[in-house]
Amino acid sequence: MEYDLFPLIGGSSDVGVGGGILGAIAHFAPGEKQYRWRVEASGIVTYSTGSGLSHFPYTDVYTLLTIPDLGHGVRLELRPSFTRETTQGYYGFGNASRRDAALDHGSFYEYGRTHPTMQALVRLSIAHGMFIRLANYFTYDSFVTAQNSRLAQDLKSTDPEVRKLLGEVKSHAVDFFEYAFVYDTRDDETAPRKGMYHEASVRYSPGGTGFFPYRYEQIDAAARFYYTIPGDRVTFAARVVGDVQLDHPPFYELARFEDTFALGGSNGVRGIPAQRYYGKVKVFGNLEARARLFSFHLLGKALRFGVAGFFDAGRLWADTTAQPALDGSGLGLKFGTGGGLRLQQDKTFVVRLDAAWSPDAHPIGGYFGVGEIF
Repeated sequence: MEYDLFPLIGGSSDVGVGGGILGAIAHFAPGEKQYRWRVEASGIVTYSTGSGLSHFPYTDVYTLLTIPDLGHGVRLELRPSFTRETTQGYYGFGNASRRDAALDHGSFYEYGRTHPTMQALVRLSIAHGMFIRLANYFTYDSFVTAQNSRLAQDLKSTDPEVRKLLGEVKSHAVDFFEYAFVYDTRDDETAPRKGMYHEASVRYSPGGTGFFPYRYEQIDAAARFYYTIPGDRVTFAARVVGDVQLDHPPFYELARFEDTFALGGSNGVRGIPAQRYYGKVKVFGNLEARARLFSFHLLGKALRFGVAGFFDAGRLWADTTAQPALDGSGLGLKFGTGGGLRLQQDKTFVVRLDAAWSPDAHPIGGYFGVGEIF
C-alpha cells in the first residue's frame, strides 16, 4: 500500500489563495510498477479580497477511484465531485474580445457557477498501446449573475450572433457521452519521460428540450510527446490540441476543452486568466522542459525535486463561421511563458507550482496543483 497526504496551501491568480487537503491510497502487487487500484480525494476552499460576488470564490471536493486493469485490459474510473466557482470570467466572445482595465474590478467581468458532476469512464484495450474510451458525464448547473455585469449586458445584446452563442443563462442539466480512441505508449502515467499519448474524441449531448436544453457535439484531438535526453535528467514534453464545438453548447463550455480551460488557466495556455477567451474553435500547444535535480527521503517517503520551463500558445474563433467583428484578423496568437517547481512523492503523486507571464496577465499568473499539466 502507498499512502500520500498533503495539506494544500495555495491556489492560483484566478481563484485566490486557500487551503484544504489532498490524499491518495494506492495498492501495488509485489514487484509491479502499476498500482492495482488507487483512490484520490481532495477538498479545497480559496479566499480572495478582490471578488465582487464572494470572498470565497472557489470550492472543490472530489473523489476519484481508478482501477487500471479490471481484466482483459479494461480500465475503470469513477469521479463524483462538487464545484462552486463565483469568479468565473466572461469578457465576451472571440479572439478579439477586449478587457477594459478600468472595469476589471468587482463583479463586472464575473459570474458564479455551481456544478456537481458524476463522471464514469471505461477504457478498453484493443491492441498494444491502443484503447477505446467510453464515458458518461452528468452535471447540474446553477448560476449567479450580477445585474450590471458584462454577461448581463450581452444577454441583451443587439448582436444576434452574441445572443445565439450565449443562449439562456439559467439552471439546467447536461448529460453527454464520450467516445474516444487513445494511443498510449508512455512509460509512466504520473511523470512520463518517454513515449507518446494521443487521443481523438467525440462528445455528444442528446439534450435539446426541457431541463436538458443543450444539444451539441464536441470533437477534440490531442497529441502528446515525451523525450528524455541522454543523462536521464531532462525531459522535453510537447502537446498540440484542437477542439471544435458544434450545434448549441452551453456558453461556459466555449472557454473549455475536455474538462478544463483552454486559452487560460492552469492546464491550458498558462499566464492568461482562466475563461479569458470564449469560442467554438480552439487550437493551442504547450512545450515544456522538465529537469530532475535531486532525490531524498523524508518521513519514510521517497521524494524527487525538479524544475520546469514552458511556453504555451494558441488561438480561438468565436463560431464555426467567420466572425471578424469578434475574432479580428491576422495571426492573433495568445501566449504565456514561465517556469515552475516539481515535487514527486513515491510513484503516483506530483505537486506542481508554476508562474507564468503573458500580455494578458495582470501582472502574472500563478498556479499550485497536483499532476503534470499533460
